[in-house]
Amino acid sequence: MFWVLLLLTAWAGVLTSCTLLLRAAAVASVPAPAPPDGGAGARYRAGELNLYEAAYLAGGPRRVAELTLLSMQRGRRLLLAHTGWATVVDPVGRDPHERSVLGAFGPDGQAPVVAVRVAAARDEAVRILADRLAA
Repeated sequence: MFWVLLLLTAWAGVLTSCTLLLRAAAVASVPAPAPPDGGAGARYRAGELNLYEAAYLAGGPRRVAELTLLSMQRGRRLLLAHTGWATVVDPVGRDPHERSVLGAFGPDGQAPVVAVRVAAARDEAVRILADRLAA
């Protein structure tokens, strides 16, 4: 009879864990709000880095392209498949880096992730970012 008490306690722990997990998943699924002007450096202050600048310093142009792809995927404007292909869902770029990624897709709206990443890393927006950091 003692085992019934232990079983009920285990079930209560499982239900509590599942509830917390579902609540955390619901909070994580809400996309982050965009800055007022849509850019990553909406509230730029001297001496502070925006997300793209930090990505460039951490890994160069390739890291900026990866950051842009992942932020667009998180905002549900881009689908990144495990097969290595990416598909455009929302063809409107909110900043120059997103517009460079969308321009790398071409008219089909679907391309290999590697090709999109290389094209976005070589775009003018990344060069402007590098020049701004060098200055």
